[in-house]
Amino acid sequence: MNFDTLKQDTAKSREFILRETAYTAENMSARYAGGVAEADAADYFSEKLSLCGAKTVKEEFAVSPAAAFGWIGVTVVCTLLAYVAYFFVSMVSVALIAVGLIPFVVQGVLLSRAFDGLYFKRTSRNVTATLPCEGEVKNRVFFTAHLDSAHVFRPYVKGRMKLIAAVVALCLIGVAYLFAADIARWAYLGSVGTGLAADEWLIVGLVGIVFLPAWIWALFLIDGRTTSQGAGDDLSGCWVAAALVKAIAESGERLPHTEVGVILTGAEECGLRGAKAWCDAHASEYRDGKTVFVTLDTLRTRDALKVQTRDLNGLVKLDKELAGLVTSAIRKTGAKCSGGGGFGATDAAAFASAGLKAVSVTALDPYSDTYHTEKDTADSLDGELLEDCFVAALNVVEELQRRGEE
Repeated sequence: MNFDTLKQDTAKSREFILRETAYTAENMSARYAGGVAEADAADYFSEKLSLCGAKTVKEEFAVSPAAAFGWIGVTVVCTLLAYVAYFFVSMVSVALIAVGLIPFVVQGVLLSRAFDGLYFKRTSRNVTATLPCEGEVKNRVFFTAHLDSAHVFRPYVKGRMKLIAAVVALCLIGVAYLFAADIARWAYLGSVGTGLAADEWLIVGLVGIVFLPAWIWALFLIDGRTTSQGAGDDLSGCWVAAALVKAIAESGERLPHTEVGVILTGAEECGLRGAKAWCDAHASEYRDGKTVFVTLDTLRTRDALKVQTRDLNGLVKLDKELAGLVTSAIRKTGAKCSGGGGFGATDAAAFASAGLKAVSVTALDPYSDTYHTEKDTADSLDGELLEDCFVAALNVVEELQRRGEE
């Protein structure tokens, strides 16, 4: 295949990405996990990819959307009760903090499905599309992105993400303060720390009032009724991946030894549930050393372009060799990118945790006014960045094909 020819007309793919992103964002906007719009988006992408000649499969899976942030209510209520208990029984206060931290860690930090059975279930969908190669498969690459969009953050003000970060930090500091006060008072009183707080211990407890507004505010940070259009997060990644399949298919040639695929997951915003469901069903088929997974998530802010080497709040290590390949592919376009990790998670964490070779490409500024807000619309996307990401994806395929011919 002549990759140089494909790269000469990338402006056409850029317009395709921007046009289709705008159409999907506006016409299938409320794509919350398990909702009608998410299902419509899965059908729309499936149809588009099938028309390109890709073998396309839709798979349903059960999802508990509320599990993603359901822990917030439990954790905050336990913390508030722990604050009250401080003034009476330190042991009870410590126990309530511990109970509140369990869902915070299990659901909020680790994104575990351990408590999903406690929540109402809906049906979400994954779409997998594959372009077969001409001969023996020596390399295979899946570009992955997610179909669903996120519920927006409150309050509806400019710079809300910095405000939310401050509230979250204050909440955590408050919990640490309360825990330390409990332990100190418990040690002072002995036994189980029973006794009405008085004198200096009363003052220590009353100081904790400064954290109450942050704890209560945390209950209302997420608007469960309003969903972002998700143009950047993550229709940008979905349509870059789809444009790649379309461009290769329209070239009229099949790659000799490299299979190219797309995985579009549902329910990513509620704990990577779609990617985890896909791995449950298929991971064992692709631990062959031939297959790599490149997640494209929130391709919006050029200065934030990054090839992540760690995911899931820095807890999951991604494939270092693949990260080098993708970084090189991006830099060949003239774009600059960094490495490392960060807070949050992408589908790459689910693939890597399942023993697959995965890496994540993001261009995300978490403090922007578009991240998980109603302002994540297509008219604010960077077409040049999306074109660079499309060319970088072509570069990845070209390099894998070159390796397959050696």
